[in-house]
Amino acid sequence: MNPGSVFFDEEFAFHDGETGEKLFLVLGTVGSISVVAKTTSQQNGRGTTYGCQEKDRFHNFYLPPKSCYFKKSTWVCLNEFYELCPRDMLKKRFDGKIKPLCTIENTILRPLQDCALISLDITTQQQEIVTACLVSGQASSHAANTPSAAAKPGAP
Repeated sequence: MNPGSVFFDEEFAFHDGETGEKLFLVLGTVGSISVVAKTTSQQNGRGTTYGCQEKDRFHNFYLPPKSCYFKKSTWVCLNEFYELCPRDMLKKRFDGKIKPLCTIENTILRPLQDCALISLDITTQQQEIVTACLVSGQASSHAANTPSAAAKPGAP
């Protein structure tokens, strides 16, 4: 699972033992572990300035509407991280339970990865995995996945 990939999982396993539908974003993969973060479109007191929201009650990264696949305002939840096995995820893809949706542009992904790395909730092992997969932040030719210039100010 490549960093920046966004998936829809029909049976996402939450930390509380519940399962349900959820979009998640891959922050990094090393060996048999992918570190991912879930997303939400529920604001619930989260900031709406593009980028890292480290001072919010729950650490997150805000993506404005139409960033990649997201048609609504979306927050990547960086107050809890999940470690998934790429092999298990591949099986779920073949079973039709996980669907790839898009890939976040490197110009968005790198600041998002940097934001994740300063979360108080990321473990040392998760930090090492994300750090090993830091993207360059260079723009690619897939301009359709980047937010509009008005929604994308400089560094967060």
